[in-house]
Amino acid sequence: MLDYAIVVATRNRLDMLRVSLPLFVAQTRPAARIVVVDRSDDHESVRAYCESVARETEIPLIVRYGDQANLPAQRNQGLDLVTEPVTMYPDDDSLWFPDTAEHLMDVYEADRNRRYGAISATPVAAAPPGVDVPIPPTRRLTNVPVVMAIRNRVERLLVPAPFVLFGAERTKALRSGAEQDGLDHPLVPTIGGYRMTFRTEVLRELRFDPTLGSRVGYATHEDIDIGLRVLASGSLVAAAPRSLVFHCVAPGARAAGFDYGFFHVLNYLYICAKVMPERSLARRRLRRYLRYKLFLYAAKRRDQYGREVHQGAKAAYARFDEIMAADQSSLPVLYGQVADAERAAHAASLTARS
Repeated sequence: MLDYAIVVATRNRLDMLRVSLPLFVAQTRPAARIVVVDRSDDHESVRAYCESVARETEIPLIVRYGDQANLPAQRNQGLDLVTEPVTMYPDDDSLWFPDTAEHLMDVYEADRNRRYGAISATPVAAAPPGVDVPIPPTRRLTNVPVVMAIRNRVERLLVPAPFVLFGAERTKALRSGAEQDGLDHPLVPTIGGYRMTFRTEVLRELRFDPTLGSRVGYATHEDIDIGLRVLASGSLVAAAPRSLVFHCVAPGARAAGFDYGFFHVLNYLYICAKVMPERSLARRRLRRYLRYKLFLYAAKRRDQYGREVHQGAKAAYARFDEIMAADQSSLPVLYGQVADAERAAHAASLTARS
């Protein structure tokens, strides 16, 4: 039987960790180790809580202070402490059912030729029975799986997302190997951050991209990025339908409006430029898709926050040609230069108006 490790990257959400960590510990198929990489302002409280949990379980529970306030970097820091063949990355607000890990591992073990480089758990709309959630989850329509399924279906028909197009293209190219092996698990073009799991050997070769969290630590699209790179490397991304997870979407401090819009678009550009071949269908559809996103942001300019989101998205989109024409080796440096310049210009404009 394969062993697995759990890595949780967290920051300033001890209340949610008090709910999720016991669920990770109580799995019907226990982890070989759990690593918590915390970058909270009050790290000692997080450490004390994790150590109290560790005293009640035989599972080794390692706590580290994050070297950087950067989600991809925290995930990599945890990866460096893992020796198990499978690594799972639930968020601190991912609420697992008792057999979530067991069903994930069933899929890994059925895949004897290691066709699957990553396997996704399956989202559900309610917490596990008997789990008390002290923090009401954020209530947004886009957090409801049924609503998201409808929206995604409409967008696939009218304005397909380049991430999904590229993921589907790679899946189509790779799926014959899984079929030859008699594997019939669902194959997916992308993977969500709160339900990510990987073959450790595949992830160790690729690693999460800390460039995406280098300016603001929440690193929009970093989960999509690693999933697409798994596919680009020649491994499939599968789903485990019986492995259930509820994403509580814990409320937190809202990102600055400009940053939210800016990094949504800049990160999209950066990932596409880095991962997708120049003549791929996904890359050809990118401009149209981002114009659609700008339209959606423009429709939400009802308040100052919405206007700043739109301004940020426009500022990043204005750099489209520059990012997409960049040499691969220069992309991380260019990303930083663009981010710093546009954020400084926005800050200067705010100062001038005040």
